[in-house]
Amino acid sequence: MKRTELTGADWIIPAERYKSKIDHLIPLSAAAQSLIRKDGDLIFTLTGNFPITGFSLFKDGLDKASGVTGYRLHDLRRTARSLMPRAGISEDIAERCLGHVMAGVRGTYNRHQYQIEKSQAFEALASLIDRIVHPQDNVVPIKVANA
Repeated sequence: MKRTELTGADWIIPAERYKSKIDHLIPLSAAAQSLIRKDGDLIFTLTGNFPITGFSLFKDGLDKASGVTGYRLHDLRRTARSLMPRAGISEDIAERCLGHVMAGVRGTYNRHQYQIEKSQAFEALASLIDRIVHPQDNVVPIKVANA
């Protein structure tokens, strides 16, 4: 991700770097925005001059910290897609969030970017992930009076 690809809270992945070969708009959630570096053109970098590489080393650390193994980083994309219905996101919007191209007449004639809908979807997903990662102990037992 490069700062030049950001416009406000929107990230546009250029066609030449995206699997569909079409620019892909991702409205960043507030949670995602909070992770963005404030300086330099590269958003994810260790040196400021080069993008992060060697993801397997980072994955090893994540495996140890989480106690979860046997997955690929790409599985996180599938997990996000699987969580979207649980977050109340419609199937159509979930597919568009992932940049999947709609087939047939729908894909040919519907050129709407779904920016607002995708923004709402990514906020809902971020909120659900936050609730999963930081569960609240908000259940209070009700005392039953003796009958």
